[in-house]
Amino acid sequence: MDDDSTDFEATASREKWWALLAGSCAAAQCPYRKKLWPAWFRKLRGVRFEGRWYCEAECLRPLLEFRMLHLLSGFVVQKTRSHRLPLGLLLVNRGAISAEQLREGLRKQRDAGGGRLGDWFRQMGTVNEQQLTAALGQQWGCPVFPLEQQAPHPLWSGLLPLPLLESARAVPVHASLDGRVLHLCFGDHLDHPLLYAVELMLGCRTVACVASEAKIDSFLGQLRRHAQKIETCFDTVRDPREMTWVICNYATQLRAARVAVVRTNAHVWVRFYCRNVARDLLFRILPESTPASPHQRFFGGAKAFSLPADRKRDGVANAPGPL
Repeated sequence: MDDDSTDFEATASREKWWALLAGSCAAAQCPYRKKLWPAWFRKLRGVRFEGRWYCEAECLRPLLEFRMLHLLSGFVVQKTRSHRLPLGLLLVNRGAISAEQLREGLRKQRDAGGGRLGDWFRQMGTVNEQQLTAALGQQWGCPVFPLEQQAPHPLWSGLLPLPLLESARAVPVHASLDGRVLHLCFGDHLDHPLLYAVELMLGCRTVACVASEAKIDSFLGQLRRHAQKIETCFDTVRDPREMTWVICNYATQLRAARVAVVRTNAHVWVRFYCRNVARDLLFRILPESTPASPHQRFFGGAKAFSLPADRKRDGVANAPGPL
C-alpha cells in the first residue's frame, strides 16, 4: 500500500509540473494543446477569457464569436417602465402641486402628443428641480444623492468608459475603499443593463441613486474635461464575425493578459487587461437612426453627446498599437 501511495503521489506531481510547463489551452482545436514545445513560450503570451486560458487570440476566436452572437441576439433593449406610483400623484401627495395643476400638466402633455410629465411641470413653473428629483427618487425607490456637494474623483474618469456614462446619463459618485461597492447616479432613467454590466465587468455591487439632470450634465462635463484615456469606439461594426476579428486583433496588439466582454443597452463593452492597465473597446449597437425619446422630441433635441473630434464614426483615428 505504501508503494502504491508513493507511486500515485509521484504521478500526480509529474502531471502537475507538466501542466505548469506545457500549459493547457482551453481551445480543443489548438495545435499546441498539451505540448511542451512551443507551448511553454506561448504561455507567456496567452490570454484569459471567462476564467479559461488560451495560448493565443486565434484559439479564443470561435468561443468569442459565439459569445458575441449570443450578446447581440439574446439581448432585449430596456423599455420605458410603467411605475406603479405615477409621478403626478406622487407630487400631489407630497404637496408639491395641486390636483388642478396636475390636470393642467396632463392636458398639456396630451395636447402636445408626448413629453415627460415632470418636464411639463417644470415648464409651467409649478415644481422646482429639488422637488422633482425627490419625487423621482421615491418613484424609482432610490436615494437622492447630493451631487452638488460632490466633485469627480480623478480615478473615476478611467473607471468606466465615458460613452457608456453619456449614453445612460449616469455618473459614478461613490466607491467603497475595497472597491466592492460602486454608486451610480442617474437623472433621466434607471439603466438596469448598465448596472448589471458594471457588476460583471468590475466584480462589484452597484447601487443606483438619483440626482437632477442639470447636475448630472454638469458632472459629466467635468468628467469629460478631466478624462485622461480615450476609448476605442466603433459606431458601425455590428457583425459578430467582424467584431470578433477586431477584438482578437486588439488583444494581440495590446498583448492582453485577460479579455472581458459585457453588453449594455446601446454598446458591447470590451475591456483588455494588460500590464496593470485596462484599455476599453466599445461597439455601438443601436444605430443612430433609433427614434428619439418623447423628451428629446419636445424639449430641446437629442441628449446623446457627440463624439470627440479625434474619434471617427467607424473607429478611432489613433487606434492603439502595442503597449
